[in-house]
Amino acid sequence: MRRIFGSCLLAGALTLLAVPTVARASQALPGDQVTAVTVIPTIEPTPVAATDGRIHLVYELLMVNYAPDPATVASVQALDADHPSRVLQTLSGPTVASHFKISQLATPITGPAVIAAGEQAIVWMDASVPLGSPVPEKIIHRVRITFAQPQAGGLIPDKVTVNVGRTAVSDLPTPVIESPLAGPRWFDANGCCSQVTAHRGAVNPLDGTTNFPERTAIDWLRLDEHGRVFEGPATSLSSYAYYGTPIHAVADGEIVAVVDGLPNQVPTEEPPLGQLPLKDFAGNHIIEKFVYQHHTFYAGYAHMKPGSPSSFVHVGQHVRAGQQIGNLGNSGNSGAPHLHFQVMDRPSFLDAQGLPYEFEQFKLAARGEGDSSVEAALDGDVVPFQSGFRPQWLHCRLPLYTDLVDFPPAREWRLEHRAPMQVQPHAVKGK
Repeated sequence: MRRIFGSCLLAGALTLLAVPTVARASQALPGDQVTAVTVIPTIEPTPVAATDGRIHLVYELLMVNYAPDPATVASVQALDADHPSRVLQTLSGPTVASHFKISQLATPITGPAVIAAGEQAIVWMDASVPLGSPVPEKIIHRVRITFAQPQAGGLIPDKVTVNVGRTAVSDLPTPVIESPLAGPRWFDANGCCSQVTAHRGAVNPLDGTTNFPERTAIDWLRLDEHGRVFEGPATSLSSYAYYGTPIHAVADGEIVAVVDGLPNQVPTEEPPLGQLPLKDFAGNHIIEKFVYQHHTFYAGYAHMKPGSPSSFVHVGQHVRAGQQIGNLGNSGNSGAPHLHFQVMDRPSFLDAQGLPYEFEQFKLAARGEGDSSVEAALDGDVVPFQSGFRPQWLHCRLPLYTDLVDFPPAREWRLEHRAPMQVQPHAVKGK
């Protein structure tokens, strides 16, 4: 949801800023330049190594237009603040639009990224560096804003390029966890990072704060041996062979929330917006508290089969990694049987900030073709994957959107498949 701000330019305060009386169009002006658009990062991003061989830093920018006229976000670059020539991400033209919204509920735009007077926009960022490269200690953003005409009597030119929105990179460790599922052909149908999927773009303004709980959440669907999600009527749970698959704890931890007793949804008939109470969005679910390198995290397992969470665990119970805690279902805000999995900083699927994580080991079996692969999966067609890809076992990585993954068999993988772990970190910040 958007927050509306006053459109006045605080004219009295402008005299306190050291602004040149004459500013040329397209000039990049350092220090005390009135941009009329503020840029604020939502979090200090935590590095995570992904299956594309890069370390990702996922976060968002909140932009507010204080000018009386619409502002166009022409480009956004994420830079290493200590080495500004090092570009971590560039959004310009159509790519700004694909990573930009005025409101969580707004329809994605196809034209320029325009912020009307008094509006707030969100820009989704995915800064990254190659695996093994130094991770920046701080990020700054080079933003180019354009107006149809100069603002505030010429104090703000019609084209302004400034370095703003500085943020530190978090020192929080990225937890390495076991997989919540076992076996082959698990499809990441809604995940991170470069594309703004439904998870990546989820915004929850709750209790006066803006939450992005699903930054690195994944919806796991399982393909059959023919490469399809279901065979038979799409509305029948029996058409989904993986319905009821065991779900396992990803770490040693404590169960802090269990919700059960909610019915399954009819597949393909996701509840209309506003019909399902907010508290039931995760359906039957479990939240587990675990500690990694002396930091506390919470793992969320959602949309479970009715009756399964309370059959395996209860609040206050301590569980071990790999222990079964429930079965995959289709309860809550769900249109097909799947496991929604996420890690967050608080024990809530909605009122929390999503945090990255890495699975200890899995085989990357194939790479999908973006939205077309997901559409095929949900239509019951054979899911297309990129040709020429060579499957590979990976350690300590986050699967990306439309990856196809083979997880190790439950528990036995430790002896049969486990290779020596890499003792070196993926990268060292600032070195």
